[in-house]
Amino acid sequence: MKYTAILNDKEREVEITRQGPHQFHVIVDGQPHEVDARHCSSGWFSILIDNTSHDIYFTLDKENVELNFRSQNFNIKVLDERKMRMRRIRSDLDISGTEIIKTSMPGKVVKVLVKEGETVKSGAGIIIIEAMKMENEIQCRNSGVVKTIHVAAGQTVESDAALIEIEPEQI
Repeated sequence: MKYTAILNDKEREVEITRQGPHQFHVIVDGQPHEVDARHCSSGWFSILIDNTSHDIYFTLDKENVELNFRSQNFNIKVLDERKMRMRRIRSDLDISGTEIIKTSMPGKVVKVLVKEGETVKSGAGIIIIEAMKMENEIQCRNSGVVKTIHVAAGQTVESDAALIEIEPEQI
């Protein structure tokens, strides 16, 4: 079964195939793992991931899973393929509220094409990012006013990093 797990606004593709009563083949973002999961008591699993033992404590709430793993708490939203497609469709249609321009992959900011307080039109180029030796002009989806610029030319950015926020035009 394929899922999308969302942790800290980062999507991770997860595919789970049952191999036996407690054994699973799990692929996370293309990386395969062999997992043996044993339910010990309510809210507690003892698992082996690639022959390394872990205790995982969890609570479930519809699509949300709260995990305690290695003494850290994680809140993960888990969506199956159908729910993920619906989420993406809603996201593409939702043009209200502040637009946060993010990177789709790691790269280097070549040039910021706008200034804070500047009015931009839908589809305007606002920043140039170099990724994989190619310069890419990133455009805004909506018209509005540049509220915040989080980066500067020459700065290296990680995948899914917030670059610029655009407040919608007031009618």
